Amino acid sequence: MRLLVVGGGITGLAAAWEAIRGGEGRPPVEVMLVEAADTFGGKVRTEVVDSLLIEHGPDSFVAYRPAALKLIEELGLADQVISISGTRTVYLRSRGRLRPLPSGMGMVLPTKLWPFVTTGILSPFDKLRAGFDLLLPRRLRNGQDTTIGAFLRARLGGGIVQRFADPMVGGIYGASVDELSLDAVLPSLRADEAKYRSLMLASLAAGRKARSAARGPSSPFRTLNGGLGSLISALVEQLTAAGVSLHTGLGVDRLTPLPGGGAEVRFSDGSTQPFDAVVLAAGVEGSEELLKTAAPAAAAALAQVPLATSTVLSLAYPAEAFANPVTTHGWLEADPAPISGITVSSAKWAGRAPVDTVLIRAFVPGRLGAIAEAPDAELIAAVTDHVGLVLGAQRPPTSVRVSRWPRMMPKYTLGHLDRVAAVEAGLASLPCWRVAGSPLRGVGVPDCVADGRRQADLALTAAALGGVRVEE
Repeated sequence: MRLLVVGGGITGLAAAWEAIRGGEGRPPVEVMLVEAADTFGGKVRTEVVDSLLIEHGPDSFVAYRPAALKLIEELGLADQVISISGTRTVYLRSRGRLRPLPSGMGMVLPTKLWPFVTTGILSPFDKLRAGFDLLLPRRLRNGQDTTIGAFLRARLGGGIVQRFADPMVGGIYGASVDELSLDAVLPSLRADEAKYRSLMLASLAAGRKARSAARGPSSPFRTLNGGLGSLISALVEQLTAAGVSLHTGLGVDRLTPLPGGGAEVRFSDGSTQPFDAVVLAAGVEGSEELLKTAAPAAAAALAQVPLATSTVLSLAYPAEAFANPVTTHGWLEADPAPISGITVSSAKWAGRAPVDTVLIRAFVPGRLGAIAEAPDAELIAAVTDHVGLVLGAQRPPTSVRVSRWPRMMPKYTLGHLDRVAAVEAGLASLPCWRVAGSPLRGVGVPDCVADGRRQADLALTAAALGGVRVEE
């Protein structure tokens, strides 16, 4: 069988990896992967310059979603996995000050009561309003989707939404929680309300269970010694050694269905080839474009997935630029600011900068408005002024890198699961064609790895069965 993977980011590379590892009862697979850009990795890009390890996209992944760690182990990189350095000290800038996250605080709810009661992040009124959740009846009764913001505001009040949910959840998904779908992003909240009635009771119970079973590092975040770019390099090297045909600078112009579920593919260089199965890992816009003719309903559903813009600034300061040592791992913004938060990479991860250098990543999502679209000089000035003021920098950074990611982050807004179902229905007559990765089923590195592998398996299984659709 022949498989084409369109897109050379982490999703596409994981799909190719799954294909060459074989499946039960599946014939050998010849794999071709094409990437229109001149490098592999997509948003995963690591640069080493002047002894600084700079991550232009994601810098870590969560270990409680095992797909990334499993792939790393299969590649022989398990000994390169590192956890955070020192004690995890993360802050929210709230009500004009940097305030430590309460111990046991999740993305939305506390898993310990007393640190939540005593935190300065929330006002006394905010805490009292959140406490009413203990008395309120269940609200999600008809199964209809709602936004995370609307649900949390009704149960816990606006303080929780503004000070915790929006900075933490919105920061991950590049959108306000008043846009994001509860069922697509945090379906556990629906299950928690159904089981416990109170979200606070559910979170406190989960915290007790987690603490009783706690083993190993307390932080869920992991990365690789050489940055996440080393995962991409290992995949490219080992896929090439296994005989996968990998191409950069080559796109796909058209997909034409073939009898039995495959596709005739016309590439951007004018050549055409037949394939038994296709995995589209080209993002929302790339996948939508390729489906317009053969699967217009699926393309239309993809077109309804909104896209967010994000910018990452990497700032390097001499350590003596700060009156006090910078030991925090970073902070999130709950107050108005030109950034949504920062990570102090040199404090959080080993080997990111020399000991006399402070390396900071600052995040400017499109939801912040005009500043996100500002020219580099204006953006850098606004961010360095703000970061310098908060941290007490006495001089500007000596090095700045700006990484812009326009319209790259899918936003799982209200009705997202309906759009996923519409894409699947639109591809029902093309059982060997699959859309994989962040457009539909998760934006984190583990999500993309898991879905790339899953969609490759489904496409190849359907092809091996002669074009019979395999349901997830």
